[in-house]
Amino acid sequence: MLALLPDLLHVRLAHGDLDLLETTLGLIGLESRADGLGADLVVERLTDVLFIQTIRAWVAADGTRAGGWLAALRHRSLAKVIRSVHADIARDWTVEEMARVAGVSRSTFAQNFRSVLGETPLSYVTRWRMYRAKTLMRKGAALAEVAVRVGYDSDTALSRAFRRVEGLAPGEWRGTLAAEANRPAL
Repeated sequence: MLALLPDLLHVRLAHGDLDLLETTLGLIGLESRADGLGADLVVERLTDVLFIQTIRAWVAADGTRAGGWLAALRHRSLAKVIRSVHADIARDWTVEEMARVAGVSRSTFAQNFRSVLGETPLSYVTRWRMYRAKTLMRKGAALAEVAVRVGYDSDTALSRAFRRVEGLAPGEWRGTLAAEANRPAL
């Protein structure tokens, strides 16, 4: 998601958004000063909330410049599809099935999807599957389990797709993570 955001994000806040952000910032300040049990965890979660509130306000105010799935979320029929794909990435998605979810013809859906997201529906599904696979692998899930959870019939099928999209095998990718984790801080 961060790749979809500009380097500098200027958010024009409506009154309701301003109230939410000020309240969240106030809670972060209170938790930071209180330094009570679990304060670090609460601040971490509130920071996540602040990020989401900021992005939501930006998309509402100036989201026409947003790209990718952020732009798709402003498009009623595409938003249904994006939410459905994200909620059930393991489903056997086809362009026809996504068009049905969107409530439009296959050709209209494919054209709208590509014009708004800049890629085909199936390439988006594959990219999102790779993102979810990497998230699961970071958490230590076995490749066979990851494959099933992201919609591949086997770990071999996932490995082939992963290599095609990421340029290296899942095991090699995990190795780069381990190397980065063991690299001394500068």
